[in-house]
Amino acid sequence: MATAGLMLGLLVWIFSDNILAQWTRDHGLRFTQIDQILLTGKSAPKVVVKKKTVPKTDTIILKKLTAGERFRIDTLHKKIQYLNNLSTNGNTALDGYFAALQSTKDSLVHIWYYGDSQIEGDRITQDLRLMLQKQFGGNGQGLVPFNDVASYRFLETYAKGFTKYNVFNHRKTSGFGFSGIKYRYSAADSGNAQTGITVSQGLQFNKVYLLHDKDVKSTVKVSIDKQNEKEIVLSGYKTLIHEGKCRDMKINFRHTATAFYGYLLEGEKGIQIDNCGIRGHSGDGLFNISNATLQLQSRLLNTRLIVFHYGNNAIPYIRSEAHAAQVGNEFYKLFVKYRKALPHISILVVSGGDMGRIIEEKPQSYPYAGALAVEMGKAAEKAGCAFFDMHALMQSDGGIAGWVKQGKASIDGHLSAYGQKFFAQALHRELMKSYEIYQLSHTLSH
Repeated sequence: MATAGLMLGLLVWIFSDNILAQWTRDHGLRFTQIDQILLTGKSAPKVVVKKKTVPKTDTIILKKLTAGERFRIDTLHKKIQYLNNLSTNGNTALDGYFAALQSTKDSLVHIWYYGDSQIEGDRITQDLRLMLQKQFGGNGQGLVPFNDVASYRFLETYAKGFTKYNVFNHRKTSGFGFSGIKYRYSAADSGNAQTGITVSQGLQFNKVYLLHDKDVKSTVKVSIDKQNEKEIVLSGYKTLIHEGKCRDMKINFRHTATAFYGYLLEGEKGIQIDNCGIRGHSGDGLFNISNATLQLQSRLLNTRLIVFHYGNNAIPYIRSEAHAAQVGNEFYKLFVKYRKALPHISILVVSGGDMGRIIEEKPQSYPYAGALAVEMGKAAEKAGCAFFDMHALMQSDGGIAGWVKQGKASIDGHLSAYGQKFFAQALHRELMKSYEIYQLSHTLSH
């Protein structure tokens, strides 16, 4: 463990933000607006924290395969259509994540799922989370912002007296959490700041935390299910504010300089997916999250997989294959930042899907959506990440025109509730086939 800590510290020093965070653009890319869709014949200071002591994990090694195991592995490989789990010297890009799945009976494993409006409000992630929690245990919803423009299936939130910042719209600001957002107490508010959350019966969880910057003295007053308030002192970077069931929570904050990142609703063990969706974002704002924050919070939450689901916001603006390659290279820089900052965490890249517009009363795909997916796949492979081709998945079922006809998506590429579940099932299905290959080819050494 000491050696691992020394190596991690060396990597942080070598690959500092001064070297990596070079991609800064004044404007992000957005989903197409309605006037673009309806066309008529036109082309369109470093934080130091004591390392958490965790039980020593089992060693997982490659094993000698039987003929039956080899046949089963070959069969599974043939069934995987859209997932490229890059293999190098016998190790795949998702091995670290798959190894962590072996421990979900004893620990809580987090997945950070980044994206744009395609995932905001827990779209896609809510279905994927439920499938993984059913298989590997766990409950709750992970990170929940104090407020959001999007609605959620299982909860409602509100906040007053806070200013919200995100890496897409506030590029000159720093101090973001891993999700790319933060909240600051608003000095203009003369009263106490307050947040609230109401949870439906459909969401089960055991604990509620506040995730925040380092603080060991600020206090908050918490009211659970309209009972009397209790005062809680913030502790470190993550403060437990309630344990057990609850459906309604209100938190009063006194004046504080602490940055808050949201709630954590979760259980003791199993799988958790943290939805990191920001409307209009193309991913480039994530360069404004410091490597030190990513490292600290990934250790704090035991994060074992990061998913980047971007691309749709770029598709309407790409004018050639060469341009698609340029955009793919920008994504490559993002993947490298996370790969170097968090070398022990698996990364999965999901391409943009198919999307289109109406030309002469007919739905037509943007011409370079497929080219961008190809370039994102190349960038993922070059950076040592796994890749899921969402564009190919949609093309296999009629492209955007087919998905619109089947009620899975709107013409601009946003998925319906049916489409979200369909996509989540496809992604989960291929991940589990790859996981079975991992299980067949590896063995635990106690």
